Amino acid sequence: MLVPTRISYLISLAFISSAAGWLLAKLWPSIFGQEFSTPWLTAITMWLLAAALFIWTLLARNRINPIKGQLRLDPILAARSAALAMSFSRVGSLAMGFYFGVLLENFLFSSSLSSKERVLISGVTALASLSTVIIGLWLERLCRLPNPPAEPNSAR
Repeated sequence: MLVPTRISYLISLAFISSAAGWLLAKLWPSIFGQEFSTPWLTAITMWLLAAALFIWTLLARNRINPIKGQLRLDPILAARSAALAMSFSRVGSLAMGFYFGVLLENFLFSSSLSSKERVLISGVTALASLSTVIIGLWLERLCRLPNPPAEPNSAR
């Protein structure tokens, strides 16, 4: 049985990964002699993942509550969609925290022109990751099944 995702769990994942992102961005230049790179490909990839999950969520929503003549969503597919949504919300939370930590390090402690670009890329990636978390939580809520009724004659 899947337990619904708690927001506090996602916040703690984001907090821990933001500390890791900040630490990595802080230590990278002293260890490797170059700045920590943040390519635009990460932001583009996170936005594409968010868009794909959004499309899947809209399709699942239309099949969970179908209009007359449409097929209902298979219960197994709904369960798999809920598991997918849970994984997207966790990965999105980790990525959001990590890139927020990188953003903080570059915003607060670097003043070079390349650090301003890293701030922009990290911010866009963190925003895409946040949207992935929100869409994942929405899909998980859509796929939630009602609790089965309690049997009056069940043995305790």
